[in-house]
Amino acid sequence: SSGINAAWPLRSGGPELKLGGNGPVIAKRMVEEGAEVLLAIQNEKIYRDRISREIKLPGETIDTEQDDYDLHIILEFDKGEKWGPYTASRGNRYIVHRDKHNPQLKGLAAVRSAVKEFNPHLVVLGGLQMLDTYPFTEDELNARLKEIGDFLSELPIETLVHFEMASFVNPKFLKRLTDVILPYSDSIGMNEQELPNLSSLIRTGNIVYISDSKIKVSKTMDDTRELLAILNELPRQKPLTRVHIHTLAYQAVFTLRDNKKWMSGITTAVKSSLTATRYVCGDESIDSTKIKMILDESFSSSAIPGSQRIPIIDSTPVSCWPDGPYEICLAPVLVCTQIKQTGGGGDNLTGVGLLYHLK
Repeated sequence: SSGINAAWPLRSGGPELKLGGNGPVIAKRMVEEGAEVLLAIQNEKIYRDRISREIKLPGETIDTEQDDYDLHIILEFDKGEKWGPYTASRGNRYIVHRDKHNPQLKGLAAVRSAVKEFNPHLVVLGGLQMLDTYPFTEDELNARLKEIGDFLSELPIETLVHFEMASFVNPKFLKRLTDVILPYSDSIGMNEQELPNLSSLIRTGNIVYISDSKIKVSKTMDDTRELLAILNELPRQKPLTRVHIHTLAYQAVFTLRDNKKWMSGITTAVKSSLTATRYVCGDESIDSTKIKMILDESFSSSAIPGSQRIPIIDSTPVSCWPDGPYEICLAPVLVCTQIKQTGGGGDNLTGVGLLYHLK
């Protein structure tokens, strides 16, 4: 998705206006890390003027009405902050969006011809939550889903595909969407709320509307193992070889050991963890007075009694171990205690994590 973000970050002097949405944020981060990126948005002047020239857009730049753009408003607030008579009991963010173009997948239509010449190593799919609850007719929704399926089927089999999950509220739509995307996905990225959502959908056909924000590592490991087993048993165009779980407390990366596309997940786990800290604190340096570790000093690799318990060692805090056909790497996150911003954090660490995982 793309749009103009009007964001009120924490500890700021006022709103910041910038080009946002999952796609542009991931693209910006990947370019900063040295990648060559083609971004699937319409090449309109209002977007082209606000995005790095190093990011390629499909086709020629066109001018459009200045008020005819998708708009996202992000309100971020810290624990204890007041708004009128209300006091926040915890830090959080609230997002309101007005999207007319994103649900129509105009960026996908624009990029389908350009992608053949660009010949990408990796395709990242994100922002598809903007289709969720949009008032499509049945025929319109079928057409949008067919566009996604046609695009994926046209990609060479060796092109890696990563699907970044998001918050969805309509289980029927999410089921139809994942039926189209997951068979083509080499990799999936999720946070601690999205993992139980997708796991529940695959197992029961329903989504989880409320989930624990502090899920134990052992449960995350077990849920991811189960999800991988189920998805790889379903009809697929290619095997699912990578899963990245990003949580407040840690980054966990599952990588199929016998694969020719991904390196060990250790660098991905480390870079993603550091990116999360730096982005949320708004500082490339890491100040020990502004961080804390909330992961326990050790964790179980599974909730099954007798499972391996893995310590967090100060000198080598990142742990990697073989787990069936997969390697699992886990890095604690140094959680920022003086938060500047959270919106866009997941997109930043997703872009970094993918780049440092590629062979």
